[in-house]
Amino acid sequence: MKDTSDVLVIGGGVAGLTAARQLANAGLRVTLLEARDRLGGRVWTDQTAEYPVELGAEFVHGRPEEILGLAAEAGLPIVPVAGDFRRKIKGGWANAWPLMGQVEKLFEKMPADEPDQSFQHYVDRAGPAEEVREQALRYVEGFHAADPSLISVHSLIRDIRAEEAIAGDDQQFRFAGGYEGVVNAIKHRIEPRRCDLMLNTVVTEIQWRHGEVVAKTVSAEFRAPRAIITVPLSVLKSNSMAFSPALPAKLHAMSFFEMGPAVRVTLCFREKFWQHGLEMADMGFLFTDDPQFPTWWTSNALPYPFLTGWAAGKYALAMKGLDAGEVTHNATTALARILEIRERDLADQLTGAFTHDWQSDPFSRGAYSYAAVGGIDAAQALAAPVAETLYFAGEATNSEGYNGTVHGAMATGYRAAWELLIAAGIKPQRTA
Repeated sequence: MKDTSDVLVIGGGVAGLTAARQLANAGLRVTLLEARDRLGGRVWTDQTAEYPVELGAEFVHGRPEEILGLAAEAGLPIVPVAGDFRRKIKGGWANAWPLMGQVEKLFEKMPADEPDQSFQHYVDRAGPAEEVREQALRYVEGFHAADPSLISVHSLIRDIRAEEAIAGDDQQFRFAGGYEGVVNAIKHRIEPRRCDLMLNTVVTEIQWRHGEVVAKTVSAEFRAPRAIITVPLSVLKSNSMAFSPALPAKLHAMSFFEMGPAVRVTLCFREKFWQHGLEMADMGFLFTDDPQFPTWWTSNALPYPFLTGWAAGKYALAMKGLDAGEVTHNATTALARILEIRERDLADQLTGAFTHDWQSDPFSRGAYSYAAVGGIDAAQALAAPVAETLYFAGEATNSEGYNGTVHGAMATGYRAAWELLIAAGIKPQRTA
């Protein structure tokens, strides 16, 4: 039994690391327990190629202070995402902007003053042109990794307003050296004398009562007066980490959430050969009707010769459990099909491929969360502290419209740490 800590932090993603930084730098003794052999959670950059390759999060949406402040503090270079939006539907190439403009108008008309409904139900009632309807459904399934028949219209309205508040509807960025820079920047700013980072530590049970928490693994127990739980939504829903006594209010809140599945594959090439063609010159994103990988993007404005394929929702579910080689084969086949070139010619240009099965990963069990119909207040309920003893963070607990984002997860780390510090009688002071 280890009981030298003031706080246990369960989970070493950006929410857990952010919370640990605030707590340790406020003078508390922290033990962070992470199941993986690395920190970062769903932020994971592979540095084995010539250039950094993201296996998880890639984009900075808008100008969130949580990320931009840390990037400025740590000197992390951020570059704007550049390039045109292109589409290829039924074999024909076109500029995607006109259609996306119509889709945007459809989103703008979503009713906030009516009872909540699924996006699918809203679209069916609105009756847009078929082309607009299909693109809108693809967008929700792709960007939100959500089932259109489940995701809440009220939550989509909240998310859009939140994006607009940080200019997320106008601009995206990426880290030139990889998103792992954020993970390392937070880690290196945690007061090391007050924080123990424990990797390969899988918590299977949390026993708690007011003023005491015991986190159990197969071989050890960790004790503290309080704990912050930051594990992903699907891990909580799976009951692979049991609470004793149980938390029925949390179970009820989680019933209004789903975890969106997504598969991404980054294909690395000798050069940006696709820029030689008129249709893909200066392309940033490509939307298609391919049955396996319908969405692709480039590294622009970075010079990295990558194309990343994205399959979410039902497209991702169809690949659940496939090994990396099978997923890569599906991606290269899809890209050859979209570009109308021979797979052999594409393979001649290929220098590497990178993917990770997040939906089969036992420590994530999906990509990111979304609210189902009636779940607009569920994040707030999931985030609520229990008996000034258990606190909750992670992207699914973000009630401001930033769930599914790195900055949203970081914000919940700040929030949970502040709640705990205030309960402990300590005035919190935010760091960048």
